[in-house]
Formats: sequence, structure tokens, C-alpha cells
Amino acid sequence: MSVELIRKPITLDEMTRRESVQVIKERDIIVPDGKPDMQRILQLDGKINIDQLDVSQDRILYRGKIDILVLYTTMNNEGTVYTMKGSIPLEDFVILEGVDKDQRIDFEYDIEHMSYNILNERKVNVKAIMQVDAAATRSKQTNIICAIDTDSPVQTKEAQIEVITLGTEKEDRIIVREDLTIMQTKPSIAEILKNHVQIQEEQVKRTESELMYNGILEVSTMYKAGGGEDTIEIITHKVPFEGRVDLPKDEGEVFWDCTLSVSPSYMQVAPDYDGEDRVIESEFMVTAKYYKFNKEVQSTLFDLHCPGKKITTKDKVLDYMHLYNRAHLSIPKKEAIVIENFMPENNEVFSVTIRPSVEEKLITDDKLTIKGVLEVRTIYIAKEVGNVIDTAVNIIPFTQEIEIKGIPSKSMIVPRVLAKDIKLYSQGKKEIIVEYMLDSTAEVYTKNNLNVLEEIELEDMTKEEIDKYPSMTVYQIKKGDSLWELAKRFNTSVKDIQEVNDIDMPDTLHVGQKIIILKKVKF
Repeated sequence: MSVELIRKPITLDEMTRRESVQVIKERDIIVPDGKPDMQRILQLDGKINIDQLDVSQDRILYRGKIDILVLYTTMNNEGTVYTMKGSIPLEDFVILEGVDKDQRIDFEYDIEHMSYNILNERKVNVKAIMQVDAAATRSKQTNIICAIDTDSPVQTKEAQIEVITLGTEKEDRIIVREDLTIMQTKPSIAEILKNHVQIQEEQVKRTESELMYNGILEVSTMYKAGGGEDTIEIITHKVPFEGRVDLPKDEGEVFWDCTLSVSPSYMQVAPDYDGEDRVIESEFMVTAKYYKFNKEVQSTLFDLHCPGKKITTKDKVLDYMHLYNRAHLSIPKKEAIVIENFMPENNEVFSVTIRPSVEEKLITDDKLTIKGVLEVRTIYIAKEVGNVIDTAVNIIPFTQEIEIKGIPSKSMIVPRVLAKDIKLYSQGKKEIIVEYMLDSTAEVYTKNNLNVLEEIELEDMTKEEIDKYPSMTVYQIKKGDSLWELAKRFNTSVKDIQEVNDIDMPDTLHVGQKIIILKKVKF
């Protein structure tokens, strides 16, 4: 019998696999020729740069380096600060069972802790503990039967497949160039010791055709003063930036997000018009990482029957990952950071950074509670003890509650917590007041499955098989009955049952109701 199955393709994501590991890397850093011997280390900083990411069977390989900056003093002159740079090469891998190069890879990394051990006046051993998080998602395309083309009066029942998946994930980068000028009330620059750049007043706007973003780069520069003053100075500049990305809004777009980050790529001291070193030629890289989620809805044949026909089907189960919900919450916060022996009249804050760590996720009564800690790191100059650069680290617990209705018990929750727009509000005795925005996003994924038809065959019933059905039946409706199931059971159609019993709406059956069912004998 001629039967044509009409199929449509649909793309589904498998459930994401994740792995988190801690990696320890260390290396000896040598004081370069021309620099004096090292007596005491004031500051140790590191920044991870990943240059290459490769995926092989069950492994994600990464290569790069950790750039190291050391500020130190000498035995003969503790009031003078010197810089030393080095790097720790990275070439390692994360084992993630089942991962291959065809999957989408999310790879995140950060430095959890850094320590050092001075081996001698020309060598220091630097150790870094890295946190590496890797996730892999496989997209698979499958065909589903959405209709059937045949001359037989086949009755069909459809099911809806609704899936929300990542549609676009890209990065946009802009270069921001600015000459930063040192005011005349400050001494000129002998050497840049350290810089810190953060984004303030961030704004991201979505239109029908593009993504627009802007903000202020707050650039803090710590430098050694020129002119023989032998002091450490801090200067802050504000640099505006803006960018845009062509991103047409799809009909099925349901969520979008954009995260901004910045890093200095070039900073060089240059003379001003008077010949004094009061200009910092600078270049910054602003990265906008953006993505959007799209909803796709497809109809597929879920069940079918035909009076007078025997139907043979083959089923398959579709397992797929579905973004159940995505919620965002941003709350302004203010914290008092206690710093021992901090005297506001003699100390100057260089930078305040806040790094959140999520430790617990709780689901109760349509509410997701995220618990964790904030590592607040304050770098300041203690001028009363001879321009000593010091660091205070405070650990502050946080709790963030996000309302998400109907969270399934078996779901994968991916939280992301960021501290944005960090500002020094005031300085008091032994403490500073910091204002910031605690920005929390939670994505809730569920693993769905659906039985769909893969193959369908129709065959005529014999006269003997049709004769087994009663010609007329008076049937009393039971709980759970539907006209669809009754039509299949008694070899007729839903339309015929409705016409015989004058039923307008097939869903209005009630328990105990009696209906007449006639066997369909003409096809």
C-alpha cells in the first residue's frame, strides 16, 4: 500500500557533561640582569593566557602561559620598589569522558591562589593553583515524521516537541586607545609598577537588529615617581568606550546575554609637550561575549489509526536537553572591609577586586538559593612605613535568592555570579566601604524524552478480522477514556462517534455517560 512519510529535521542537544579540576603549576623566576638583588617581595600577580584549545577523544588539551609580575625591594634600599616579570608555561589537559571535536566546548579558568618562596637573592619559586572548568555539549540532528501521505483515511494524533537551545555564541572585540596624562600636581613617571582596569557604568542594549554596549574604563596606575623623589604614586583615569554587534533577532529568540570584560594590551610612558614623562600611551581590549537562546517547536506524529487497516509502527526515544528557564537578578550591595592597621590619612587604596565562588545551590518553593563567598582583595600603599605595597584579603559570605517557578527536582542548574561596578565609597579607620552590584544568573536545564514514530506500515484487514468487531456497541464512559482510544478499539473514527452521539467537543466526556459506537464497514 502506498504510504509516504513526510519528515522534518530537528536539532537537539544532549545533556552537557562537566568537569572541574584544580591544577598546580610552578616555576623559578630569575631576576633579570641589570636589576638589583631581591630582598623582600611586596606583590605577586598572575594572569592566565590560553593560546590554544584542542579536543581529542575524552580529552580537552590547552596551551598557554601564566604571566607573572613581581614587585620587590632590596636590602640596601627598602623604600625603592623594583619590578620583575616572568611566565609559567601551560600545556595540560582535562579528562572529559565522551568528549570529541564535534562538540561545543565551554572552557573557563581562573587563578585560585598564588604563593612564592625566595630561593636566593636572584631566584624566586612561584606556585599557582588554577581552577579549570570544562563543559561539552553535543548537538545532534534527527528526522521526525510530521505527516503521512496516503489515500487511506488515516487518523493522526500529534505531539509537540518544544526545545530551547543555544542559538548563537560569539565574541566581539574592540580596541580602545587613549593617552593618559598625569596632572601637574603629581610627579612625573619613572616606571610603571602596576595597573588595574575595570568596567564601570556598564550598559548593554538589545534591538531588533543589533547589540549595543558602552561603559567607562576606570584605569588605575601605580608608578614610581621621577625626579629623584623615590615615592610611589597612584593615578586614576576614566576612558569611555562603546561598541555594537550585528545580531538580528530571530522569531524564536527567547533569551540573550552579553558579558563585558577588559584587559590592557599596551601601556608605554611617553613625554608631554614639556619633555616630562607624564603621558601613558595605552591600549585596551574590550571583549563582549554574547549569546542567545532560540525556541524551536516541531509537530511530530505521536499516534495514528485507520478503520479497516492494520498499522505496524516502529518507535524511537528522543532524549534531549531543554533550557527550562533562565533567571537574572542584580542587587546593589555595600560592604565594610576591615583592614588591620589601616590609617586613611597615611594609606592610599590602589584597587579593590571581588571574586565570587558558588558553594551551594538549594531549591525550595519555586526559589533557587545560591550560597557562596566573596573574596575581596584590596591592594593599597602604606605610606607611613615607607611606601610599602600591601594586600588585604577578606572573605565575605553571600546568599542570593532567585525566583524560578516550577523548578523540576531533577534538573541541572548552572549559576553564574559576578561582582560589577565596584566602587570605593569611603575610607575610615581600619576599614573601607565598598559599593558594588552582585549580578546573578541561573540557567535551569532538564533532560526530556519523547517517544516518536520512526517507521509506519499499513495493511488491509481481512474480512474475518473486521467481523470480530461488534456492529454496534453501547458504551459507558470510564475514567481516562477518550474518543481517540475508543475509535481505535472499535474500528471506527472519532468523527463518526461524534456524529452518532451529537458530541460537539470530544474532550467533554464525563464518567458514566453512555454513547453508541458503530463499526465502520465502508472505507
